[in-house]
Amino acid sequence: MKRKMSGVFMAAILAVSMVAGCSTSSSPGTGDAGTAGTTAGKAENSSKGELPILGAGIYSSSDNFNSYIGKAIKNACNGVFTTNIEDGQNDQSTQNNQVDTMLAKGAKVIAVSVVDVTAAPTLIEKCKAAGNVPIIFFNKEITDQSVIASYDKAYQVTSTGGDYGASIEGQMIVDYWKANPKMDKNGDGKLQLVDLMGDPGHTAAQPRADFAKKTITDAGIPIELLEEDTGMWDTAKAKDKMDAWISKYGDQIEAVICGNDAMALGALQSIQTAGFNTKGMESEKYIPIIGIDALPEMLNKIESGEVIGSVLQDAKTQGKTIVGMAGNLAGGKDVMTGIDLKMEAGAQAVRVPYQAITKENLDVAKSTYAE
Repeated sequence: MKRKMSGVFMAAILAVSMVAGCSTSSSPGTGDAGTAGTTAGKAENSSKGELPILGAGIYSSSDNFNSYIGKAIKNACNGVFTTNIEDGQNDQSTQNNQVDTMLAKGAKVIAVSVVDVTAAPTLIEKCKAAGNVPIIFFNKEITDQSVIASYDKAYQVTSTGGDYGASIEGQMIVDYWKANPKMDKNGDGKLQLVDLMGDPGHTAAQPRADFAKKTITDAGIPIELLEEDTGMWDTAKAKDKMDAWISKYGDQIEAVICGNDAMALGALQSIQTAGFNTKGMESEKYIPIIGIDALPEMLNKIESGEVIGSVLQDAKTQGKTIVGMAGNLAGGKDVMTGIDLKMEAGAQAVRVPYQAITKENLDVAKSTYAE
């Protein structure tokens, strides 16, 4: 799509598409990951033939990727669970109240992208007090493994941890630098770089910035970091930040790396207003931009050449995995029954791999958003 999807628009989509409980029809995906939310992870129905409740919530609908995971969970629930996707509104007290309500309504499993990772023990205690209800954390990683280990019914589903996809992002910059010598505009052998970071309170924000830069320098490309600051995962905030940087440095900027696609889209808006990247890679003035998530609205920008690529976080597989695990837990089965991913030893965590997305393999990313 050729438009920016704002946090407000995403919130509207959530309100329309997620408020209703999941229907009883089901459209399984391919392979075991697709089956995880349908047959393999199907929970036992109640004696009245009603579907069990999955209490599910995202930390904020203003985070585009978080909203896509919420939608994937909702889709995977068909025929397995009844659920609403609650919006935590980036407020932990709001989310705490939502979890209390989920449990009071008899949720068999809780699945949340927690607003504040330090609140994970509180949510675990709520689940224990409600009768040892299983809880699955997703998207935001609980890095303190002792928290998850404290409860044998606590699990995580995230993308691959550690570098949070940033090593792939950095390698894509390295590959583009090597394939396009003109990227070194001043011929000094250094990459003049600006970096838009995510919310400092998010576990992925700092590692993404650090690992992307480390991958570039480890490949033998020195970096001159012109600017680095947070865009808070937000398109509008990233645009404001980039407006100042493009005004200050102009064509001196040789690359923009962004902690997510929402910020990359904001950076693109800014530099296009300044006359860059208006005709894709054929533009007279061009600054390579790269993000992480491979959101649908980003894929069209990759296809047009306005940005060089992104790193796929597979929201669809994560959503199906969450629902598959929840169905197994509610049905008294082993948590990983029928799921074609492995539980990380000693972490009670399932990691869905990242993947580089460029113009050459857009179909891989597009397929993850197909209904």
